[in-house]
Amino acid sequence: MEKFSVKDFYKSEIDQIWDEAKIENKELLSRGYAVHDEIIKNTILFIGINPSFSGKNKKRGSYFFNNNDDDEKMHKYFNKFKKISKEIDLPWTHFDLLYFRETNQKYISELLNDKNGIGFIYNQLQLSKKIITNAVPKILVVTNTMSRHFMGLDKDKQKNTGVWMDFDFEFDDNLGTYKIIDSELDGVPVFFTSMLTGQRALDNGSFKRLVWHINFVLKKIN
Repeated sequence: MEKFSVKDFYKSEIDQIWDEAKIENKELLSRGYAVHDEIIKNTILFIGINPSFSGKNKKRGSYFFNNNDDDEKMHKYFNKFKKISKEIDLPWTHFDLLYFRETNQKYISELLNDKNGIGFIYNQLQLSKKIITNAVPKILVVTNTMSRHFMGLDKDKQKNTGVWMDFDFEFDDNLGTYKIIDSELDGVPVFFTSMLTGQRALDNGSFKRLVWHINFVLKKIN
């Protein structure tokens, strides 16, 4: 498996975003960032929104982390990713579009109402776009509504709204899902789904259909 380290290649850019941030919420900045380090290339990439700040994750200070299927301490949030990976016989990797640590997503709305917060979010999204592009994923699974919005599915270029990461998507009738067009990731299939764990997670039947659909698409593109 080919991999790359986000820490090795992008730490200086992440540090710069934090050093230059002038957001009103100083508490959020003081927690530091948390970023998934090791990205597996050319496989299934799950996209989240931002790391949590709860329980054992409440230590302060920025850090990078890795998920290992053999790690018994890995957060249960990732269990469904492991299950899909096993069902489709592909290694999995995960990346959050934003790096600040907060469990309640209302903080994103607060940042979007702060003129400096908009730039803070935008800079993280532009870097995440570079990292996702470098990952050259075989399939993207976007498991958060706000992540979908930031990636550009809801954008209106004429009104210049919802552009953010500025990916372009079109629905492929042969695959039954979206794919990226007009970029370095042209043709990469994308599944936009709700969360896979938690109170608003997919029910078991919908989860099984998702696994079936990913397998179906893999057979089509391989």
